[in-house]
Amino acid sequence: MYDSKARYVRSLFSKVPLEYDLLLGLLSFGQDRKWRAFVVEQAEPLPNSVILDVATGTGLLAADFANSIDDQGLVVGVDLTLSMLQTAKRRLSQKGLNGRTDWVLARGENLPFRHDCFRSASISLALRNVSDARLTLREMARATTPGGVVISLDFARPPNRLFRLFYYDYLLGLFPIFVRIVSQAWGRTLSYLGRSILKSRTGTQIEALMVEEGLSYTRPVPLTQGIVYAVIGKKR
Repeated sequence: MYDSKARYVRSLFSKVPLEYDLLLGLLSFGQDRKWRAFVVEQAEPLPNSVILDVATGTGLLAADFANSIDDQGLVVGVDLTLSMLQTAKRRLSQKGLNGRTDWVLARGENLPFRHDCFRSASISLALRNVSDARLTLREMARATTPGGVVISLDFARPPNRLFRLFYYDYLLGLFPIFVRIVSQAWGRTLSYLGRSILKSRTGTQIEALMVEEGLSYTRPVPLTQGIVYAVIGKKR
């Protein structure tokens, strides 16, 4: 089936994996490591856990998960962009984590896995990028074992009005200047990221989607003044 958004996102991110990590650090005020650490903590991985990382990108969260398990466990990173997966595989191999990771080219809306096979499933800073957020969360829940955790970490509109004005000035004013210093090729990507963040769902809205997909004990957690929300749910 033709999907214009999936095709656009694939085209957009296939051109920029080398600068992605640096720009994420700028966009997050350097807080992205703390956000990923929070996701890993909430997922409560065991040494032998099998963990799913949807929209893995360059494998930043996958690497954190891989460092939290032993050689009996496995982190499976999924992305629809081949160049991102190639970057992730190369970087984690250089860190000696290739034995704890595997990579799958697929969309979040159609995960090629059996029911109930992952201890946790996470999607980091990418629910805005999928064509169908509800279906993606449904697929993540389907692939997670009963009692397992499903987590969405994504940019949001900060609830504090004063901070929101500051953040939007940074996002639409200063951040483009930083981006031009890093790479001229990021012009189109920046435009998309800015628009997508301004239109992003609130933590409460993502929580409502999780509830509709049958997840329980759901809770949205604001991080860094609410510029991102981690939304956590458990599969019954």
